[in-house]
Amino acid sequence: MKLRHALFALDSKFKRNEKYTEDESDLEDEWVVEHENQLQEKEIEKAEKKFVRDNEKFSEEGKQPHDESVLKERIDIIKENFKRLAEERNTKKATLKREKSAEKIEEMIDKLTERIQASKLQMIDRDETKEIALGTR
Repeated sequence: MKLRHALFALDSKFKRNEKYTEDESDLEDEWVVEHENQLQEKEIEKAEKKFVRDNEKFSEEGKQPHDESVLKERIDIIKENFKRLAEERNTKKATLKREKSAEKIEEMIDKLTERIQASKLQMIDRDETKEIALGTR
């Protein structure tokens, strides 16, 4: 979704292309919001653990440990990134960390689409073979 919005921002002619116009996601907006919240919590937890680990390492080396403000800064950056993500989702205008050409974004979309389709097929195969394996002896 983010790649499509970035592609539309580069050139609006892609909005007319059938390949990109349909919403590929079968996820509900509430689920996406909840998922992003969980990711944010994990990122914050990871930053806190890294902060503690770094301070322990500095203490062992005899260096001055980081101040709590460093942790607060890291958490603020994480929150800001997820806030930007939410804004992009609501406005449907995404920006990428690095500028990419339209061809590169199209390639990325195609690769992700293939991965999604392969994963869906794997899920279907797993479900179908699960029943077969249970019934045979």
